[in-house]
Formats: sequence, C-alpha cells, structure tokens
Amino acid sequence: MLEPVPGLEFFPGPHRYRMNGLWVPHSVTQVLGFDMSPSKRAAIERTKEGPDGWEARGNAVHKALEAHLKSMSGTNDRGVIYDDKWADWIEPLLDHPIFKGVEVLASEYSVYDSHKNCAGSFDFLLRTTSSEDKRIILGDAKSVSTRKSLSARKPADAQLAAYQSMLASLHPSLLVTDLVTVVCGPGEVRILNTDAESAWTHWEEAWGRYSVTLPNW
Repeated sequence: MLEPVPGLEFFPGPHRYRMNGLWVPHSVTQVLGFDMSPSKRAAIERTKEGPDGWEARGNAVHKALEAHLKSMSGTNDRGVIYDDKWADWIEPLLDHPIFKGVEVLASEYSVYDSHKNCAGSFDFLLRTTSSEDKRIILGDAKSVSTRKSLSARKPADAQLAAYQSMLASLHPSLLVTDLVTVVCGPGEVRILNTDAESAWTHWEEAWGRYSVTLPNW
C-alpha cells in the first residue's frame, strides 16, 4: 500500500483538505462542479438527502468497497459490513472481476497538486498480478439508482485525469496504464474506460475555466 502523502489531511464532514496545517483552497470536486447548470445542481440537491438519497447510497457503497480492498491488502481484519438495503449495489461490485487477480496499492487515497494548490481523493489503485498482464489501474466508483441510469452514466474523465496528474507528481515511478469508472446499479456493474490523453485535456480545460474566476491567479 502507498504511504499517505506527508502533511495532507482530509476532513470528510466539510469535504476539505489541509496541507501542512493550511487549508487547501481548491478540490477536484469544486473545480469540476463550479460551472454546473442551475437545473442540474437543483436536481442533485433534490435527490441527495434522506435514507434513500444518493448520498446515503454512495456512502454505503464506498465504505463497503474500501473495507473490501483493505481486506484484500491485509489492513482490515473486520470484514465488510453493510446494510442489506444496499446489497444489490454492493455485492455485484465487490464480486466484479476488476478486483480479482490484483494487488491493492491504494484505497481512498488523497492526492495533491502543489502548483494548483488543489487536492482530491480517488477510490482505488490496483496492480495486476498476472505475469502476462501488467497494468496499474486507477479508478473511481459511482453508484446510480436504476439500471436505466447505469446505461446512461458517462465516465469521470476529467476527475480521473486530475487524480492521475497529481499521483504522477507524487509517485513518478508509478505508471498508471488504465483509468476506469466503476458504475454500480441495482444488480449490475459497468466498467467505463477513459482515454488518458483526452481526459487530461478535459481536466486542464476545466481548471482553465475555474481558474479565471480566481483573484490574482
């Protein structure tokens, strides 16, 4: 497992980062969401809260995946505990082939870009163990409410590129070969692959739109 980035802390409540005791002013989530349309933002907020909202589902899925990956790496001996309410999302996710035949390099890992003073966290970094298949896979998990939403979900291109760029500056010897969005819906999982070159363009464009709104940038 990768060691945490020295000095980098994540605070889940306010969803903020601190680097060497100073608050990090920008996050990947903030950059990619700042110019979201009002109608889309309203729809997200409308479906967020409550026991059946996307926040509760997403938290349950991510906690289960993190526990599963830490069990694989030997850093969690308590097993995976989750509410049966979300079993249709969690069980197919944990049983997916992408998590077979791999070494877990990182789970819920926070990264930082000192130039942009921006931070973020990705869900997993895996290294395949087959002698015939040498890959390092950086990925993020998403959950959706229905199978219809599952088929419509787009890959998190710019988000993954942001994480890859930060990881590359922190761990230059790690060459990520695959960027994937793992989307889980009720009873089904889809793997969406991202082209790294075009994804990096999307991230830099998103940062460009965001940064022009900043004073003295």
